[in-house]
Amino acid sequence: MIRLVSAAAFLFSAACSEGQEARDAQGNPAGRDTVGVDSPAKQIVLRARAYDRADNLDSARLLYEAAAKREPLIRDWLLLRAAGVTRDESIRGDYLKAIELPVAQDRRKPTEAIALERSGEVEAAIAAYTAIGDRVSAVRLRMLVPTDTAKMLGARRALAVILASPGTAQNARDAIALFDKVYKDPSPAENLAIARAAYAGGLAARSASAFAKASAANLGTAQDYFNNGMMLARLNRDNEAMLAFDRVTAPSPLAAAARYQRARALLAMGRRDAARSALRDITVKFPADTSAASALLLLADLATDDNRDSDARSAYATAARRFPRERHAPLALFKAGLIAYVQRDYRRASAELDSAATLYPNADDALAALYWSGRAWSARGDTASARRRWRSLLAKEGGSYYSVQSSKRLGVPLLADKSYENNYPKVPDVDRATQRIAILKDFGMDTEAKFEYDRLYADAAKDSDRIVATAAALAGTEQSTRSITLGRQAVEKIGPTAQNYRLVYPVLVRETLIQSSKENGLDPALVASLIRQESNFNPRATSPVGARGLMQLMPPVGRTLARQKGIPGYSDSLLYDAAVNIRLGTAHLSGLLRRTSNIERVLAAYNAGESRVARWIQKAGASDPEVFTERIPFVETRDYVRSIVRNRAFYSTLYEW
Repeated sequence: MIRLVSAAAFLFSAACSEGQEARDAQGNPAGRDTVGVDSPAKQIVLRARAYDRADNLDSARLLYEAAAKREPLIRDWLLLRAAGVTRDESIRGDYLKAIELPVAQDRRKPTEAIALERSGEVEAAIAAYTAIGDRVSAVRLRMLVPTDTAKMLGARRALAVILASPGTAQNARDAIALFDKVYKDPSPAENLAIARAAYAGGLAARSASAFAKASAANLGTAQDYFNNGMMLARLNRDNEAMLAFDRVTAPSPLAAAARYQRARALLAMGRRDAARSALRDITVKFPADTSAASALLLLADLATDDNRDSDARSAYATAARRFPRERHAPLALFKAGLIAYVQRDYRRASAELDSAATLYPNADDALAALYWSGRAWSARGDTASARRRWRSLLAKEGGSYYSVQSSKRLGVPLLADKSYENNYPKVPDVDRATQRIAILKDFGMDTEAKFEYDRLYADAAKDSDRIVATAAALAGTEQSTRSITLGRQAVEKIGPTAQNYRLVYPVLVRETLIQSSKENGLDPALVASLIRQESNFNPRATSPVGARGLMQLMPPVGRTLARQKGIPGYSDSLLYDAAVNIRLGTAHLSGLLRRTSNIERVLAAYNAGESRVARWIQKAGASDPEVFTERIPFVETRDYVRSIVRNRAFYSTLYEW
């Protein structure tokens, strides 16, 4: 039994007596607090967290326990918090034994380790962290707690071992953060270990700085120099990246890859002639290496940028012929066939595109080849052959950009199911978990909410009803990407019903979306499609460069639009408000559409900028929106446009606008 001393009753009473009296007068059922600003349980938790942060552990413990009695749905999480600040082993054990919720039970051992650390039982905490595999926390205690020199040196060596060991990206980041916090003088060998761990953890700047110091001491392998070059290129330090790639001379495959990346750095610096020369050199010096295939494709892409389509076709054909078993071959064949189509050599185009689809049926570009083969056959006047290819594509894949285009060409519905009503199954476990998550987030307990989200997602695979129910529960939250992933599983495993497809293509604040779209002369399905691509309908989405909210608006753009719209009291944080973000985003999109009615060009401009689109529309065949899309040189922008065109078709089918 959990023992509550009299002090807890005093603290509990001070926190919530007035609110409780009001609820008692209203006949609050079961004594459960209402979630919200005035919830006494919430006020207790907020006070407990304040005591917790101030290391006033006894008061925090008593308040967490009091809140657990008031809020039964998250009782176990609050007991875990109480256990985490409890010094007395017996009382802590009572808390941990009382926990019944499986997802919270999984956190008992980590909580025990945290409690031991906060109670000052360092050696016991180290043993507890080690037992659960949290080596970074175990080493952190050895390093941060005053001890003898021998133990400190041992801790430093242990951290170096962690840095050098394979693990998750997060483990690498945690280990580096700990090292940087404690030590300001890493040795050359430690710098090399940090550089490697930072590379694995995606910390480009930290990796580059550590590589530089290790390299100055002549430490590092050819792979290290190559990785350093990749990090420098990511930081747009292309001249330094070139120097790093120059140091890679063996083994031959790595040297070839380094030459290729060096040529890309030249391109990034605007030295196109030098880049072309370097790429041609790769095809001569490393004729059988996969980097030569990459070089040929990049040379071809550069030729298309210069409107030298015949040269580009020759390079694509050479790549496909010389490297038929490499991943480049289907793409090279497809691009060669597309240029033949643009040049109106439909016979050659159909032959090459059919070849790509037949030889590489499982390649990423197989659907593209099949679709454009159909267009080539149609241009030859053979409608029957064209329609066979489009029907074959739809039978193979029903949810892609090329499926959408094929269904339009065939004049058939994208989905056989045209229902607009949802009847998602009710799964009590999922409902209770979502209720707990709502309370946890309201109480500021985001860490516990994350554990609940993770368990919900992991458990979804148990059966079909859980897949669908969990996808529906996660839609429109910060877990929207997981919701869409589960929606795809529902389509694949249960069936391509309209209901399941609505999980793949969700909508948030639908009425606001429709109203703002129509006020700005936009198709609501188009706006929904763009949001789906930009943020997966996650209102809290933030890009690496700082774009915010559903429509991923940069703060300066948001401020300008807010002034134009006369939104009072505007601040950048309002970009996370779904309604405000949609209102501003639709105004921005409408401005782009006023310049051109070609939606593919508008989308490309939204993603890559209008100046680039002005260049891309000069390419041969670009007057055809589909050809324009295929000939966008940036993979990200090309995929962006195709995805939104696909999304729009599904949103138009799945919802009444």
